[in-house]
Amino acid sequence: MNRATKMFTVLLATAALTGWAACSSDDTTVTTDTPAVDNPTTDVPAVDVPGTDVERDVPESDVPVVTDIPVVEDIPVDVPCVPNCTDRVCGSNGCDGGSCGTCDATKACSELTGTCVDKCDWAVDKPTAWGPTGAIASLTTPADAAVVKSLCFDYTGDSLGDNGLKGLAGQVNGPLADAVSGGDIAILFELAGVTDFLNTASFQLNGLLGASSTTPPTTTGDFFVQETSYITEICQPMIFFPGAKIVAGAMSAGPSEFQLSIPISEGLVIDATLIQAKVKANLTAGGTANGFAATEGVLSGVLTKQQLETAIAKLQASCDAAPANAKPDFCSYLKVATSAMNLLFDLHQVGDGTFVAKTKELPGDAASVCLSYTLATAKVTGFEPVAP
Repeated sequence: MNRATKMFTVLLATAALTGWAACSSDDTTVTTDTPAVDNPTTDVPAVDVPGTDVERDVPESDVPVVTDIPVVEDIPVDVPCVPNCTDRVCGSNGCDGGSCGTCDATKACSELTGTCVDKCDWAVDKPTAWGPTGAIASLTTPADAAVVKSLCFDYTGDSLGDNGLKGLAGQVNGPLADAVSGGDIAILFELAGVTDFLNTASFQLNGLLGASSTTPPTTTGDFFVQETSYITEICQPMIFFPGAKIVAGAMSAGPSEFQLSIPISEGLVIDATLIQAKVKANLTAGGTANGFAATEGVLSGVLTKQQLETAIAKLQASCDAAPANAKPDFCSYLKVATSAMNLLFDLHQVGDGTFVAKTKELPGDAASVCLSYTLATAKVTGFEPVAP
C-alpha cells in the first residue's frame, strides 16, 4: 500500500483496513453472541423425601444434560443506501455509482461541496505559499469506553462520543504509531490565512499529504507537500473544511462530506464517501506564520456499510482475477476482514443524515471512526520534487 493511501481523511477510511490487515494472523477468531441456555445440572432443586424431615439432592445422573446448544448467529439485514443530494448539484450521492449531476465543459465538480467550479491551469495557478501548518506527531484510536464517550464526537444525539473502531484499537494503534514515527504518514493541517491563534471567526482548514524534507524523516520541521493533495483541475485541496473557527484557542471544523479515492495497488482504486467528518484540537501558544502545535486533537467521520462492502467486493474481484502465484498481499486476509468489518458497525442510519445507536431492531449499517492526535510545528517549503 503506497504513501498516497495515507492522506488526511483517507486515514479515516483506511484505519479499518489497517485493523483488517493486523487481524490476518491464523489465530484470529470472530465470535457471535450465543443466548444463555439454562442447564438443569447447575441449579438442582432439593426434593422432599416422603415420611421424613430430610431433603435429599437429586443425583446428577437423574437429570438430563443438554449437550447440543445451537449457536444462533445474527441474521444479516440488507439496508438500502439512501441517496443524499441535499445542497449538491454534482458528484457522488453517497451510494455506489450514484451521482447528483454533472457540470458543463467549462467547469469541474468539487466533490467536497458538490458544486461546479471554474477550471484552472494547474501549471500557472497552483499554490506557491502556504499558511501556518502543523504535522501529525501522534495518532491513535481510543479504546477505553469512558475516553471514547468524553473525547470522541457524538453521532447518535446522546451527548456521548462514538467510535466503532475501538474494538480493533489493539490491532490498529501499533501500525499507526509506527507509520507516524517512521515517516510513512505525514499529514499536515494548514490554517489558511490564520494570524490569530486564539480567536479566528472563520477560515479554511486544509488537510494535505506531506513528506518530511529531512533524512531520516521527522514529525516536525520542514515539509514538502505532495501534488496528490490537490484536485489539479480546479486547484483546490482534495480535503478542506470551510468555515473552521478558533475560539479561545480551541479549533473546530466540520461536519463535511466528500468522496475518497484510495489507491490500493497499481490500477486498483477504491472509492468511498466519508460523511459527517469533524475535527477539533487545542492550539498551543506560540503559533507563527510558519507553523503551530496542538494537543487533544480528534478527527472522525462515518463510513456506511454499503461503502465498505463495495470496497471489499472490488478487492475480492481483483484477487479472483489475479493468477494464483501473483495475488496481492491483501487477498490473504480479505475473508477475516469481511468478518471483522461487521464488528465496526455501531450506528444505524435514520435516512435524513442522522444516526442512532444500533439495536436488534435497527441493525448497524454505518461505522463511526474516531482518531485522537497531536500536532507538531511544521513549515511547508514547496511541493515534493518529482523523482526523475
